Amino acid sequence: MRQDIINYFSPPRIEFGAGSIENLADHINTFGCHKPFIVSDIGIQQVGILSQALAPLESANIPYATYTEIEPNPTDISVSQGVEVYKKEKCDVVIAVGGGSVMDAAKAIRLLTTHAPPLEPYYIDSNGADKIRDDMPPLICVPTTAGTGSEVSQGAIITDTSLQTTDRWRKRAIITRFNMANIALLDPALTVKMPQSLTAATGMDAITHGIEAYVATKHHPIAEGIALQALKMLGANIRTVYHNGEDVVARGEMLLGSCMAAFSFQKGLGAVHSIAHQLSTDAPIPHGVANAILLPHVMEFNLPHVIDKYADVADALGVNVDGMSKGEAACAAIDEIRVLNIELNMPTGLSAAGLERNKIPKLAADSMLDHCHKFNPRKCTEEDMLRLLEESF
Repeated sequence: MRQDIINYFSPPRIEFGAGSIENLADHINTFGCHKPFIVSDIGIQQVGILSQALAPLESANIPYATYTEIEPNPTDISVSQGVEVYKKEKCDVVIAVGGGSVMDAAKAIRLLTTHAPPLEPYYIDSNGADKIRDDMPPLICVPTTAGTGSEVSQGAIITDTSLQTTDRWRKRAIITRFNMANIALLDPALTVKMPQSLTAATGMDAITHGIEAYVATKHHPIAEGIALQALKMLGANIRTVYHNGEDVVARGEMLLGSCMAAFSFQKGLGAVHSIAHQLSTDAPIPHGVANAILLPHVMEFNLPHVIDKYADVADALGVNVDGMSKGEAACAAIDEIRVLNIELNMPTGLSAAGLERNKIPKLAADSMLDHCHKFNPRKCTEEDMLRLLEESF
């Protein structure tokens, strides 16, 4: 019997450890580059993390240009403006310092430095992967949150403002192995200034990645193993970093767990992300918060199809499943997510997070346009999306 051929893509070079940011200048020299283009945002700049990350460049007298106009949900507009600055400043390497929005924007900026604009042809729903080449400048990703894992993912999520797909803006994905950074520089010391609310939201984002990837329908046993290990690390440390953000060891475990969970979603994600991608543009609700609110409802929706795997998830998250049946353990995994949401002070529903009920039908329709639900273990219809949004409201 002929087996399907599967392509596995390993993550980039990952350098981990407190103080690893000090090696940034050495990495730039290794690439033979001369002027980095630093992509970040105003928040990272204001709390002093950006200056901390740039100190090694200044010590090495390496000139650089900065671009900090990245929104919480990066748009094709800010990407285009970033490309203009990159070319004007004659840069030759892209460095992303920030969370998922910054890293996703940096990937899209990097793409358009060598590919003809606009972004429209390169989105996954435009069969964009076939149009993307590898002739792009080097990319170094320096995550300052432990959540999205964009530093090792093949995706970049961009808010499309072109109105070519729907009557409202929506998030779209650029997915290619060429999106992967050349180096992911993981320094937990850069994450200790994350406020408690952001620590919670990004941590729940990472946990959602691990759970959705583990039950996604693609065949990828390597990713499944990594997803479970990521959930073990995240489950064991998320409460610690929430209550004691200065714990660099726990911050490091969260950063690695987030990175691993993101690698695992090469296997696919699910309905949580298809809905959450719309919420962050239409509500707007931060992506990690949206994931946290939606996750238990989607898990209940999926439960009959993935009982054994949700039992594994419960064990990985640290639930004592001794003496439980598979069904009981699977339900305990959902209960653990609800408990975490309460302990991390997540909003009690989408309404409390700022969603207006009259937007739900449009959100349900747009969710079906998102690629993630295609790998959900239970097939989704627009009516299912509508019900999940109502239950989460």
